[in-house]
Amino acid sequence: MRLGVSGQLLSRTHALSEIVDVFQSLDVDAIELWPRNLQGGEGPEEEQRYEKKDVTETRRLLEHRGMDVACVTLGFSILSKCKEAGAEYGTNALKGAVDAAAELGAPIVNCYLAGIAPELFVAAAQPAAEYAETVGVTIVLENEAHDDSGPAASVRKIVEAVGSPHFGTQYDPCNYYHANEEPYPGAYEVVKPYVRYVHLKGGCHYDPENRPRDKKGGTMRGSSDRFIGYTSIPDGVVNADGVLRRIARDGYTGYVTLEPHVDAAEALDYYRIDVPYVQQRIRALQEVGV
Repeated sequence: MRLGVSGQLLSRTHALSEIVDVFQSLDVDAIELWPRNLQGGEGPEEEQRYEKKDVTETRRLLEHRGMDVACVTLGFSILSKCKEAGAEYGTNALKGAVDAAAELGAPIVNCYLAGIAPELFVAAAQPAAEYAETVGVTIVLENEAHDDSGPAASVRKIVEAVGSPHFGTQYDPCNYYHANEEPYPGAYEVVKPYVRYVHLKGGCHYDPENRPRDKKGGTMRGSSDRFIGYTSIPDGVVNADGVLRRIARDGYTGYVTLEPHVDAAEALDYYRIDVPYVQQRIRALQEVGV
């Protein structure tokens, strides 16, 4: 396993070279790229896609700095446009992300259901997965709390409907907690055969009286008055130690990427907690050969 950190949190406040400075100061040598980490493209649609981004210059910068790319993530809501534009729009957006991943040396393209019907998503993803296979990239669906990717059983059904060895799922246990699923081991057991990428972050029930520093997130799935709170990984409800031990035992050798859901101004404070916490556990597992 290798540790990465998402570039999303600092994408609006820091240039990519500055984000690399931050990550390397923490002994992190892999980044998950989001469209806004790259130069090029104007307007809300272009900011979420890769076709108009300067991927070549990004590759040069990262190679010069010795920073690998763990994953290329398609903009969060871009596939929602398939509702009006059709499945081909989503296929082309995914192919653009696959091309970027191939040039950047990233093994994974991450995407979201974005609230569209699973059948429409599958129609968009199938030809994109076939294309990804030709360049050695795998597309993964990240589970999110409030659409049909919330329940683990639904994620598995979608992945199996796409039916490609180059399409799987990203396992984010905190997102499963947000969806009122048992993050681990419950959700993991359901999606285990298809896990190709992993996110970790700290989450808990939002409690401003007892935990005022936690960041308030959205409502818990199925609730109108309970909210998720975001905190550090060691202070969250997800059994990160158990997750890391289990995926290592099951032969997972990909990236574990951290993405604290806090304000950018607090990013470094949380990186300084989460990065060494996960680094130490990955190294310990490697030392004992698990």
